Amino acid sequence: MTDTDKWMNQRLNSFGVKYRLGQGAFATVYAAEDLSAKGDTKKLVALKVPLNERANIRKSLAEAELLYELDHPGIVKVHAIEFERSSNIPFFVMELIEGKPMEEILDLNQAPLSPRLAKHLMIQLLEALVYLEKQGILHRDVKPANILMTQDFTIKLTDFGFAIRKDELTARNAHAGTLYYMAPEQLDGQPDFASDRWAAGVMAYFMCTAKLPFLATTEDELRRKIKEDEPTPITDLNPNADPELVTLVNSLLQKDPVQRVITPLTPVK
Repeated sequence: MTDTDKWMNQRLNSFGVKYRLGQGAFATVYAAEDLSAKGDTKKLVALKVPLNERANIRKSLAEAELLYELDHPGIVKVHAIEFERSSNIPFFVMELIEGKPMEEILDLNQAPLSPRLAKHLMIQLLEALVYLEKQGILHRDVKPANILMTQDFTIKLTDFGFAIRKDELTARNAHAGTLYYMAPEQLDGQPDFASDRWAAGVMAYFMCTAKLPFLATTEDELRRKIKEDEPTPITDLNPNADPELVTLVNSLLQKDPVQRVITPLTPVK
């Protein structure tokens, strides 16, 4: 049994682990039954358990403590932080989202999303980001792999492993993120709330075109393009893109963070 499957079919306090939901660099997420719940039908929850290294444990615990304070329909909810009694490993109990990472859905689609769906998803994502800004929190890794989407097209922002409070940023902890979605200032170790807006803009561009705005064969060239180049206009790649989304993306992908204004989107009916 690998470390990623260590708790399969085991019991973590009052939770019976059923199957693995996902695997990250620092932790494994399992689906589990809440055995303390009354009745014949046991409630399913998600348990995030760090891989058994001290650094991973510290990172996971910090993520759990940050998420525990958040309460927004577009952000995965942490119900509790617990310690496994025999080995004193921390884990956190989250709502179980019956959905798939948006990354899988976009990869399967391999074509621009419908304007209606793209707008619906972006409205939800931007509401979650505005909420985080008000809480003083930078996510720093907004991307399709970290967003779960349900069958009714509700999304949940997940994986706050790189998230940090703005007032806790230092030169040592400022560098984090996924290169394709990183804003120019984030590449320089100066992330801000506008950096998460940029990442949302990259996602919106992909939804409209099925392409990333910046691509390169080397990391250095990709960094240069993000900082200096302008992406191909969305309407050149997809003339049927929603005009409001095009305006939004043009704003969110401005090189100057101050100019990344969230322009309003008409709600989808």
